Amino acid sequence: MGEDFFEYLPSEILVNILSRLPIQDAMACKCVCKPWLVLLATPEFVNSHLSRSVPSIAVETHAKSYDVIEIVDELCDEECHRYTVFNFKLPFDEPIRSSANGLIFLRGVGHGDLILCNPVTRDYIKLPSPRQTTSEDQLAFEIFGFGVSRTTGQYKVVRIFFEEPLRGKYKKPRHDYTNKCLVYTVGTGMWRKVPLGSLHCYLGDLGGFLFNGNLHWRVIEKIGDDLVEWISCFDLETELFSTFATPFHGIGRCFTMTPCVLRDCLCLCYETNTNVPELAIWSMKEYGNEKSWTKEVLAGEAFGGHCALRASPFKVFENGDILLICDMDKLYYYSNETKTYHDFFIGDDCDEYISTTMYTPSFLTLKNFVKENVSSF
Repeated sequence: MGEDFFEYLPSEILVNILSRLPIQDAMACKCVCKPWLVLLATPEFVNSHLSRSVPSIAVETHAKSYDVIEIVDELCDEECHRYTVFNFKLPFDEPIRSSANGLIFLRGVGHGDLILCNPVTRDYIKLPSPRQTTSEDQLAFEIFGFGVSRTTGQYKVVRIFFEEPLRGKYKKPRHDYTNKCLVYTVGTGMWRKVPLGSLHCYLGDLGGFLFNGNLHWRVIEKIGDDLVEWISCFDLETELFSTFATPFHGIGRCFTMTPCVLRDCLCLCYETNTNVPELAIWSMKEYGNEKSWTKEVLAGEAFGGHCALRASPFKVFENGDILLICDMDKLYYYSNETKTYHDFFIGDDCDEYISTTMYTPSFLTLKNFVKENVSSF
């Protein structure tokens, strides 16, 4: 009876039903029958399920093993409820750098591999190396970003770098170093040069922060005798760079500040330089409007007196409490009522310092991208 019921349901109704299932239950549906296996790979199901997926945290509990943790709003004794959506183990040594719509971008140090994978569909690709290794030049700086265009839905990896000549015995030093940019559109199998046209110095070693269809980096520029700080923005749709001012005049006092998002606004988050360091957050209330920067200070000694180089708010609760990722390896819970910070450990078997990444599960398979050599794990 049940089998006949599902067999004759229109596909759009079946998609509507299955896409409401939790990720682990939906993954089990792939084993029910071949029609469902095919259905769960269609764009209709992938997009419908993704639209209902809740942003979560991927936590490295052991080497290469991750738990995907979903945080819910119900509170109990100043602790938010959490539960494991599913777990996965990756066969790669490269650390996770960022993610978008369920696809994870991994990058090794130095000349390590660049990898895209989806732990739900268990497929991955190794991107062709974009690095130049000629005898004339050597890599002096390199930073990446990964994201998806909001209009076309294209997934792109962006590489910003510059190379300086090897100074041999008879070589004259050069002073015309300029940043260069390469873009890899997933499914094309090739890197393309994109005009960068700036002399900005990129700060930090983290990837570009994805928000509003753009990647963001903090940069500085020398204007006359002064150093001026900006946000460099790369539009993943138009592939054009632009800049907008930070709320600081000249250089911000904290070089470890990184872009993040809070209450659907682009933010800069850092510790204040006071006797009792507090967490300060500048929010751009209207995206792209430099005059809309607004400062908010989370009162109370930041992180219980522990120094944090980078702090990114992950979730704001209805009562104003905030969950933060610090230095990509520790979680803190900020109580808006008591103005205090609490260590937020995922499990008793986890190390005190854990690798964490914001992650939203999806059924998007890399096999849909042509010209890619897709493998499984």
